[in-house]
Amino acid sequence: METTNNYQWPPKNSNGFSIDGKKIAIVVAIVAVVAVLVLAAVTSIYTVDDKQVAVVTTFGKVTDTVAPGLHFKLPFGIQQAKKVDVNVYQKIELGYVTDDKGQAVTNTKESTMITGDYNIVNVDFFVEYKITDPIAYLYSSNDPENILRNLIQSQVRNVVGSSTVDSVLTDGKENIQMQVKDLVTDILNEYNIGLSLVDVKIQDSEPPTQEVI
Repeated sequence: METTNNYQWPPKNSNGFSIDGKKIAIVVAIVAVVAVLVLAAVTSIYTVDDKQVAVVTTFGKVTDTVAPGLHFKLPFGIQQAKKVDVNVYQKIELGYVTDDKGQAVTNTKESTMITGDYNIVNVDFFVEYKITDPIAYLYSSNDPENILRNLIQSQVRNVVGSSTVDSVLTDGKENIQMQVKDLVTDILNEYNIGLSLVDVKIQDSEPPTQEVI
């Protein structure tokens, strides 16, 4: 250790221990390497559950789809995995909304329709659908669920508007349901937004209230 007047090298801290710059640099380097390795591990490992598939992109381009399980991908955003629920039935309520208490609240803007014989009716539809093409679901449109909802509403009004009031309220419900499902399915097959219908049901149908009339 060299001493010049009151200065010495290496310098000492307040406790009298020498501060070794090389050792500090080595410790910092080790900490940095460990941090990078941990970050690489965190961004490389992911799990897909049994109701999902994951769409993997490399530099933003779709390169793979993977099944449920533990998987690895290139770290630091080089590859990304977007999980999609494919084995789940999802629902659309048309003409009503189920509140937090499980009660159906009517949406007259959606439920009120005119039949082919110029009568006004309230019709509520319950629709089940699922994601069948995860790549198309993610990348073929901006909002596939909203597209499907608008499509169903359009075809419901189309079919109800060509049916008699008696068929809407009584014995024609099954036929109306089938027509709506077939029409929507044909359009979905043509434009493929990654969704398919599972079921279409008339939840309720009745003449409008006096206030609506």
